[in-house]
Amino acid sequence: MCTIEAPIHHNVKQEIVNAQETDTELVLRRWKNTSRLYANKIAKQAVKVEKESTSGKFEEVAPFVSGKRGREVFINGDVDHGVWTAGQVIGLIHDIPSCEDLVKRIEREAEETLKKASSLIISSDAPSGSEPTTGSVGKNTNSPGAEIWGIGKSKL
Repeated sequence: MCTIEAPIHHNVKQEIVNAQETDTELVLRRWKNTSRLYANKIAKQAVKVEKESTSGKFEEVAPFVSGKRGREVFINGDVDHGVWTAGQVIGLIHDIPSCEDLVKRIEREAEETLKKASSLIISSDAPSGSEPTTGSVGKNTNSPGAEIWGIGKSKL
């Protein structure tokens, strides 16, 4: 959705870039049909109606969660016109790249992650009795890749 080529209005793409992972709402829980939506005005109104409803009838919230209004958001660019699905990953989107640039970035980041993760593996064919060069605890050594797992030197 958030690429140059995606056929949706630029305002929606920019709203995604500006969003944080907490900018979503869980809607329709009452009816065991939970959807995570972008927390715009309409989604928040739907949650309010859902929580405050005394009858529990879906008809009360239906106008807010209409798929027709949601589709129109992507065309007219009014991000508050209707509801639209958004996961918490929305907080990890920081730009609007081309599809080509996005695929290259994913490949590069995957390679970097694999290289860092592989540095944590101690070969099973290492000579017996040999000391590992990284990952030792209490010997003032540290795994150079430990930071990718959120473990800083002070924690080892």
